[in-house]
Amino acid sequence: MHRLFKNLACLALFTLAGQVSWGFALLGPINEAYQVTTIGYGLGGDIGAPKNLGEEYRRNTPVMYYSFDANFLDYFGSNGVYAVEQAMVILNSVTNASKLSPNLTEYPLQATRENYVAEALGLSDLKTWALKAMVEQLGLGEPERYAWTLHDRVQIPGFPLPCPSGFVYNIIQRNFDPVPSPAGTYQSTAYVNGTLYSYWIAEACQTPDPVAVTVPFPVDPLDFTYTAVASLFDTMIGRFHTSLTRDDVGGLRYLISPRNYNFESAGTNSLVEVTNPVPQLLFTSNLTLLADLALTNDPVTLSTLVPNLNIITSSNYFVNAFVTNITPYFTNYPWDPANTGGHLVFATNITPVVQIRYQNTYGNLLKVVPGPNGWTVVPLNTIPPATNRVYVTIETDVVGTGGSPWNPPGTTNIFTNSFFTTYITNAVGGDYLVLPTNICSVYILASQLTNVVTASNLVSVAINGTVTTNVNGFTNIIVTSAITYETNHAFVVLQANCVPSGAALFGGIDRFHFIRRDYDSLLGRFFAPITNTYSLNSITNNTLVPQKIQRTIAFPDFLFSAQDLAPGPAVYPPGNAILARTNNWNATLANNNLAGPGTIEPPSAIVFDKVGVIFGNTYLTAFRPDTAQPGQVQLQMLGSFDGTTNAPIVYPNGTDIVNVENMMLIGILPGSLPNGKVNAGYGPVQFTATGGQGPYTWGLAQDSPALPPGLHLSSSGALSGIPAQEGTFDFTIMLTDAGGRTVVRGYSLTISF
Repeated sequence: MHRLFKNLACLALFTLAGQVSWGFALLGPINEAYQVTTIGYGLGGDIGAPKNLGEEYRRNTPVMYYSFDANFLDYFGSNGVYAVEQAMVILNSVTNASKLSPNLTEYPLQATRENYVAEALGLSDLKTWALKAMVEQLGLGEPERYAWTLHDRVQIPGFPLPCPSGFVYNIIQRNFDPVPSPAGTYQSTAYVNGTLYSYWIAEACQTPDPVAVTVPFPVDPLDFTYTAVASLFDTMIGRFHTSLTRDDVGGLRYLISPRNYNFESAGTNSLVEVTNPVPQLLFTSNLTLLADLALTNDPVTLSTLVPNLNIITSSNYFVNAFVTNITPYFTNYPWDPANTGGHLVFATNITPVVQIRYQNTYGNLLKVVPGPNGWTVVPLNTIPPATNRVYVTIETDVVGTGGSPWNPPGTTNIFTNSFFTTYITNAVGGDYLVLPTNICSVYILASQLTNVVTASNLVSVAINGTVTTNVNGFTNIIVTSAITYETNHAFVVLQANCVPSGAALFGGIDRFHFIRRDYDSLLGRFFAPITNTYSLNSITNNTLVPQKIQRTIAFPDFLFSAQDLAPGPAVYPPGNAILARTNNWNATLANNNLAGPGTIEPPSAIVFDKVGVIFGNTYLTAFRPDTAQPGQVQLQMLGSFDGTTNAPIVYPNGTDIVNVENMMLIGILPGSLPNGKVNAGYGPVQFTATGGQGPYTWGLAQDSPALPPGLHLSSSGALSGIPAQEGTFDFTIMLTDAGGRTVVRGYSLTISF
């Protein structure tokens, strides 16, 4: 109770005093000469070491994807998935770095709570560990550990006493205050979330190489300690985090700030658009024709008909169609007077057939659309629905022979009359272009030439074989044609070349967002590729230039898995590791003679322990049947719990494993969504489910971005509305069946003018 009142009083004093001191540590590869095991680096599960200001490592992709493999799902079940998703909700709630308040007062100095039942059971919170792992994956290290850290340890030559005597040390600070000084610089600090830390040095005098580490401790022993998510210790039994702390957000703000410019790569599987300044001509083609070809031709044939077309995926389905054959012919009516010419009539035959249809996704198809500021191009991942209004003209040409009263006897005249009927119908309209290899996009400068091209398609021909030369004459031939129109353009454009993983002086991404994207089934192995397009600000020739980047995600950026992490079989000290993880540090563009800056590249693996309960025992009790089991000590294990009175969840949870295995039988259709237009009605597009138990309920997943403005999703699964904003929007649909099972699927929807 005394500690509670003391900390409340301290918080009140901090509020009155203004800014509270706190700090963050930057994490990067173990690539500096002093960072060796004998002075505390690369120990245990370390995947990195602290970095100085300006040498940080960060992620520079604003949208990242995570998934779970079969090992995780088998062991942790749907409760484990929910725990990880709750951690992602906390991360997704962090707003733009540029919009955070200067002193970050919207975030607490400590967000740790305790569950005493979980503490008694020796449980560590899965959600909190997932949050810790993700903060580390974003480039933050443990601030208390590196507030004071060793740089050098030298033994005095000839010193007569053995270890730990005879050493001298150099200590540095690698913890920084996220609020710049009035001069705009970041200062080293020994504070973390308002708690002041000092240190002492521990020496492990083992042979052949003694190991020394700095051990942090709070100057005030009654202060809250190890409050930051980034500083999570293995002793977090029974404790859980409700949010990020001010320290964590301060470090993330430093990393992703748009004002933090680093010379770095755009990332693996990324293409950077570099605009060619030489104008060129671009000729478009008829989208209506392409839609017809794509519907009825397999990918190989379509690629032959449309050269250089990149077909990413293709599927087929079957439809029942009716083929209508119209046969024109002439006949005489029984009531006609003698010598009357034949009448044109039509015979209609309708034949039912089964036809194959194809649905493709494309990687280099663009549609040309007019906008308020001129012509632009938008990606076409799929052929849009037939919602455009187009004109069609039916032309009827009547060719006949007949006599004329002023013609010489025996002569015949040929008469031609044409009749036109124009109507409006629905079709896939517009014009398109196929991007050549190594061209990311084009920027239209002007329209050079507009061509309206007409095409006539023969519908029917009727011929009367009887020819007479009576005065009135009669019809010999009737030809019916359908005339279609297309408008193709010649544009003056600048081509944007694709440079793989181009390097530039990039600013921070300002905000990150994490989206769950499952494999083909929840227990499957195949990940459907995704292409994201976004912009990073770069500085070129002292000019700020937004640089467009295309990133292909062929595997999850973060994969959550589970393994037996107990070291075994003869490792001392024995223990039960909670977490293992990998980071791909890209230091190839680090400044000369410096350890950074650099980037953190996908993929990353976050692996939780699935060994289950481990009990520790020693020779003092293990050799007697009456003391072996009573003398054992339970080591910590993973669970899920919160601040409610609900009983903690202890993993594995068999009931949830059954639920997850059932979920793999539920599928969501359609596979992709048609594109939409601003201020034009969209849909409705109906989502459907295969498998599971109806009725189904639809909605957005908890961590999903919002739908495009103007669209809404009904609980019955209908997506409709009037889009109000241009852009490409990623969101995640969640299906809940009558048995309470949930399945999510990510979608991308492009809205253009």
